[in-house]
Amino acid sequence: MPTPPAAGDTDTVRAVRALAHPLRLRLLDELRFAGPATATLLARRVGESTGATSYHLRQLARHGYVEDAEPRGGRERWWRYRERRVVVPPDGDPAAGRTLLAELLSREAHALDRYLSAPVRPPEWDAAAFFQSRALRLTAAELDELRRGIEALLAPLRRADADDPPADTSPVRVLSFGFPLPMEDP
Repeated sequence: MPTPPAAGDTDTVRAVRALAHPLRLRLLDELRFAGPATATLLARRVGESTGATSYHLRQLARHGYVEDAEPRGGRERWWRYRERRVVVPPDGDPAAGRTLLAELLSREAHALDRYLSAPVRPPEWDAAAFFQSRALRLTAAELDELRRGIEALLAPLRRADADDPPADTSPVRVLSFGFPLPMEDP
């Protein structure tokens, strides 16, 4: 995973803002879970024009969220998802950062809802799925250590867009978050 730019870097603020578009988030999901694609293929999947899809892919590439993939014949440009940690700069616009986080969480909640309403998979998949909610009392340093530990656990696992995954695999969303409760008013 690339190292994010330093907090406060204007590129970081622009990169976070680049995600604040629903079509861009859909394109990222398509590339993350279905693998490399052209703007034309993505346009068909998401019901948009090739021109709009191509424009948004270029914007995502400009900020490091997608990159060129190996060409697969023909002249069309192939894109693939690029792992990039999103850091909302502390000195940026807090409302914009929270709006983006709310949109990302809404997308994940929608994906969970689709899972819960989908036909039942083989029992081993439902048995392996999980949801955990824990109440902890941590310092900021401990919360950061928890985040880094989760990242370390996930790092060696096969990505959803991996080439030639074993036949018994399925794309899996893993969502974890930790945040302090709002401070009480005095």
